[in-house]
Amino acid sequence: DAGHIGLESLVSLLPESMRLKLEILIHLFVALFGGIMVQSGMLWTRMKWDELDPMLGVPAGLDYLALVIAGVLIVLFSFEHILALLRGEEVVPAWH
Repeated sequence: DAGHIGLESLVSLLPESMRLKLEILIHLFVALFGGIMVQSGMLWTRMKWDELDPMLGVPAGLDYLALVIAGVLIVLFSFEHILALLRGEEVVPAWH
């Protein structure tokens, strides 16, 4: 939840207006990373779809489909946090 980048202590020292902009920028970079995962995962999934896994007999592209799913979830996570920041709300983790 945004602490994974390690800039949390530096961000908290900034004025509120700068903090908001930097937090949005951080989430945009995380969303970009997720988007790259989706794009690369789709590329590898398509490239490997016609190959069969020798042990399971399923398309080898299924291995790379996890990248696509994880990338989509990362993008959604980032957009949720950006919307919450713009609305002045706090995202409550589902595990609390």
